[in-house]
Amino acid sequence: MERRPEESPSSAFGLVGETVREERYLQVLHPVPAVLARNADEVQRAYQEYQEKALGRTGLRKMYIGTLTLTLFLAVFIAVMLALLLGGQLARPLLMLLQGTKEVAEGDLSPKRELKSRDELGMLTQQFNQMTRQLAEARLAVEENRTALEQSKAYLESVLQNLTAGVLVFDRRFVLITANPGAERIFRQPFGAVLGLPVEQIPGMGPFGEIVRQAFSDQNTSEVLGGAEHWQKQIELPQGEEQPLTLLVRGARLPGGERDEPGYVIVFDDISDVISAQRSVAWGEVARRLAHEIKNPLTPIQLSAERLQMKLSPKLEGTDADVLKRGAATIVNQVAAMKRMVDDFRDYARTPPAMLQSLQLNSLVAEVLHLYGIDDPAVHEHPVIHPTLGTALPEIKGDPTQLRQVIHNLLQNAQDAAAENVAAGRAAPHITLNTETVEYKDSAGENRQAVKLTIADNGPGFAPRILSRAFEPYVTTKAKGTGLGLAMVKKIIDEHGARIELRNRMEGAELVGAQISILFVKLT
Repeated sequence: MERRPEESPSSAFGLVGETVREERYLQVLHPVPAVLARNADEVQRAYQEYQEKALGRTGLRKMYIGTLTLTLFLAVFIAVMLALLLGGQLARPLLMLLQGTKEVAEGDLSPKRELKSRDELGMLTQQFNQMTRQLAEARLAVEENRTALEQSKAYLESVLQNLTAGVLVFDRRFVLITANPGAERIFRQPFGAVLGLPVEQIPGMGPFGEIVRQAFSDQNTSEVLGGAEHWQKQIELPQGEEQPLTLLVRGARLPGGERDEPGYVIVFDDISDVISAQRSVAWGEVARRLAHEIKNPLTPIQLSAERLQMKLSPKLEGTDADVLKRGAATIVNQVAAMKRMVDDFRDYARTPPAMLQSLQLNSLVAEVLHLYGIDDPAVHEHPVIHPTLGTALPEIKGDPTQLRQVIHNLLQNAQDAAAENVAAGRAAPHITLNTETVEYKDSAGENRQAVKLTIADNGPGFAPRILSRAFEPYVTTKAKGTGLGLAMVKKIIDEHGARIELRNRMEGAELVGAQISILFVKLT
């Protein structure tokens, strides 16, 4: 039992002074009951445990706080990961759909990834892919149709570009929409600058437009009566001083779509050459009949005139005798001229077929030039005719007799034309004759050889109106010509399968003569 130090009386009574303290202890040993001792031990042990727990409570609390904090973070992390995972699973189809939409917007219609699920999002991606495939198939079909349309258009344009006939397309107001090169060649004017103009406002197309409008107007009435859906007619258009242009024109309406208005298409050919050939055939028949019907009475007329002169001359004197003599001479001369004309008719109408054989054109030309006093074509000594013969010409197939006639006729015409310069006081007559080997392309586009004969003069040339009909019978610029010379030449050249071309020679804007070229394409 602890004993406190004794306090001095002075301190008890509040006296000030130095106090002396001594610590003294009293130990008393007294036995306690066992129960009390046991209880005291348990209390002591409990107190110690309490003290231990009291000391560990702070650490335990920190441990609980850390554990709970870690558990919270782990729970939040797991929740976030689950959210991300679930969000990814929900957003992936949408992202795939978004990416696919971007690719489709950029024109990529290739197959896209599909979500292998049976929910709504999976079905959405599958339907999107199906839509994409349908779009791809539709675009492929459109591309194929567009390619086919472009090929058809290119083919049609190629056909129109290479078509010899002219093609004009108008809308329902007869405004020009399309014209091919054939139309430009026939009308001799470019239509590219007048597209979009009514036909009446196109230079030189006024008469043509009126005829076409009237033809379609007449077709309207004929269709009511059950007529054809197209029309065809032959028209002749004046060309100023030149030969009128003869066209065979065909027209039809173009079918219009639901919104497109119907238009008109016109196809025409220049049949001036055909008409010329028909006239040649007709003149040939006329010449044959004239040669038969006229020649028979010419000889009796001539004999009668000569007999009258012979019988009456001794009985007449002076003026009467002179009148009889001049009249009989006139009859005889005119009969002789008519006989020559009839002989020309007969020769033109009964030109024998060409007997083709291999021959050298240069040799044939040299034979004809010999008749004009040219013994050696290589020596240019003739004052008018100047030949230049090509070397190593291939042999041609021809009739020597007929070709001699052709060359002689052309040289004679050239001399007559060049002589007009002398009569008019212009340059001295000058004629050139050339032969050469040339190349051309056949219908297959392959290079072929041909022999070309060219004769040119410095005469007055041909008027445009005569030039287009120069090969027709009875078309001539000579005062006493029959007009059968070039017609015979054209007929013989056609028999040989050759080509002939007549044109005026120009130096700038000045006409300096005429030139005729013959191309022999049949070689041995």
